[in-house]
Amino acid sequence: MKKTVSINLKGINFIIEEDAYELLQDYLDRLERTLNNQEGAKEIIEDVELRIAEICSSKLNDQKTVIELADIQEILARLGDPSDYVEVDEDETGRSTYDSANTGNQHKERRLFRDTENAAIAGVCQGIANFFSIDVVIIRALFVVFFLFAGFGFPLYIILWIIVPSAKNTIDRLRMKGKPITVENVREEVETAAERLKSSSTRFSRSFSGEGIRESASTGVRIISSIVGVGFIAWGIFMLILFLIFIVGGFRIFPVHSDNGFLSFPELGELVLASPSDVTWAWYAALMIGFGATLFSILLGTSLLMRIKNKWVKINLLVLFLVTIAGGILAFYLGIKTARDFAYDGEIEQEIGSVQTTQLTVIPELNQLQTVDGYTVKSDGEYGLMDIDKYNITFHSIDIQYRPSSDSTFHIYQNLSARSHSRKRGLERAMNIRHEIGLTGDSLIMATDYKCPVQDKIRDQEVTIIIEVPKNGSVKIGNREIRLGSDSIKEKESDRVLFERGKLYGDGDYSHYD
Repeated sequence: MKKTVSINLKGINFIIEEDAYELLQDYLDRLERTLNNQEGAKEIIEDVELRIAEICSSKLNDQKTVIELADIQEILARLGDPSDYVEVDEDETGRSTYDSANTGNQHKERRLFRDTENAAIAGVCQGIANFFSIDVVIIRALFVVFFLFAGFGFPLYIILWIIVPSAKNTIDRLRMKGKPITVENVREEVETAAERLKSSSTRFSRSFSGEGIRESASTGVRIISSIVGVGFIAWGIFMLILFLIFIVGGFRIFPVHSDNGFLSFPELGELVLASPSDVTWAWYAALMIGFGATLFSILLGTSLLMRIKNKWVKINLLVLFLVTIAGGILAFYLGIKTARDFAYDGEIEQEIGSVQTTQLTVIPELNQLQTVDGYTVKSDGEYGLMDIDKYNITFHSIDIQYRPSSDSTFHIYQNLSARSHSRKRGLERAMNIRHEIGLTGDSLIMATDYKCPVQDKIRDQEVTIIIEVPKNGSVKIGNREIRLGSDSIKEKESDRVLFERGKLYGDGDYSHYD
């Protein structure tokens, strides 16, 4: 049978064995003497008492209601022996009277807390960095990346802000850092906190001086540079992903009908650039700009974020910048060279025929292909930008222009045009355009698409059908009837010719522009 006493420890009542109480009181007395006249002694003792009360509470349950001597010995062994820095009485075994447990058995309790003392906003990132023992910059950069690309960085931060508790005392800060909760660690943490408070006070007093203003400005610059750095990194990663997908990877995004389906940027470049050598140089320019600019952005952002200022970073930034500029110059040259091939418009025109009637009927002839199995493949109305095969580029939609006829007869003309660096070459490309059209009685039968050779490239090839309409005459296309009237006739300012326009699409649909 042992005598027990009732004690109150940090507002919590405990029933404890008398010899356990004496051991605990001796420990606290020795601790107080150890910390005598030290800064923060009161806070250290309060934190130690809080930790003792916390462990004692965990040892009690429905079957156990009394704190025993062995419990106190274990708790004090965890906290550490004040005899490490003061003289203590020893028993006949040579050990301190309260150190019957293994003093080397230090328990680490790592828990996630928000570190509000070193917080930029709410201490979430700093708390996670403490928990995993990594640089907080990495955690903040990850949140920015999640926010920019995945969209859940901000809501995730808010959720963690709500559910993760803040470190309210020294014990929480030790758990947050995964340190054993010992007297020595508590003392060091309190001293660190006191030093931080002292530094904060010093900074506050200096904030009104010229040096303080300079430090504040320097801090503002660092914050801005970090934000700009994260922006450069995010932009560089984003552009690098796009470059790898659409340029290097050749992802097809341009809607055309071809053997390979859609066209990629490189494939479209082969149809626009003037020569195979230009295509090769365009690849070099794309690689130089793509990798140079993206890596420059990522490296610059990293140096701003991490405040890296060594000569190798500067040299690499300079090299990447020069590579990007060289690629831009090469791309500019190719752009100018390609633009020259659009400088002159070659235009030819021929008369299809004339017919004297009150109404001309336009019949669209859709493209179709007869297969060997006897099936007829027709267009279903789904047209891309163009069709491309090994030999031809096929464009869809025909422009139709309506003009007043000088007599009582319908006159039909076919106008073909294409561009090039010279008028002669433009005329050659225009003459290479193939468009099927014919006049049968009072019906004008025309194809809804036209072709040009692949070697002619894409050079603004166009087909315009000109229909001169006599007075009181009309043109019928499908369910639409077009009459030229004084209220709807437009006036072309260049040559004072009155006209209206329409467009016949590849699927046979027609739009009229009154």
